[in-house]
Amino acid sequence: MLRAVLSILIVSVSSQQWDPTQFPNPLRGGAKQCNMRSQSRICDSEEVLSMEGRYRLNNELGRISSRTEQLGSAFCSRKGTDAVLIIVRQGSKQLANDLNRLWFGNEQCKKNVVFLLSADDRHLYFSAQPNVDFGVDELQSIIDTNDKKLQSGDFVPVLTNIFKEVGKKTDIGAVSPPPDGSKGAISAILSALCLLVTALVAL
Repeated sequence: MLRAVLSILIVSVSSQQWDPTQFPNPLRGGAKQCNMRSQSRICDSEEVLSMEGRYRLNNELGRISSRTEQLGSAFCSRKGTDAVLIIVRQGSKQLANDLNRLWFGNEQCKKNVVFLLSADDRHLYFSAQPNVDFGVDELQSIIDTNDKKLQSGDFVPVLTNIFKEVGKKTDIGAVSPPPDGSKGAISAILSALCLLVTALVAL
């Protein structure tokens, strides 16, 4: 009888369902509950990963934001996509959607993505706002490609690889100057136009 009760308790704890409204936000005052030293892009309230692993992934998430920044006059045009990672024992796509809506639903630019690792079933979910700098299908393809590796349970290197691939897809970079040959052709055209204008004025 005691064994049966203990088994029920273990199953109940392992299948904990999170209330999105009570979930700590790592970007707004939830650092301690998220097991981070300060504001970050990661919340691992159940300590699934090591501190070193959490900070390694936090750095990769920050690179996604910096790589998607662009030139432009409007703030939202310049702003990169902000990504956060939530790590729980038992999670779902719905939880990712709810957290995205609660935390970022009122933000002007709509350029946030919430990744959610459900550790017990070894699955990575995500919820992306409409203006993120990459396609949702493309992001899902990256996750699907790494799914078998994720099943190993060695989460940090697999998630690092996923976030690096996302960064590569969104690495816009500076606009390259035209090659020297193009510069020469443009100069020749401008010179010819100047001569034509001069001739017309003389007439």
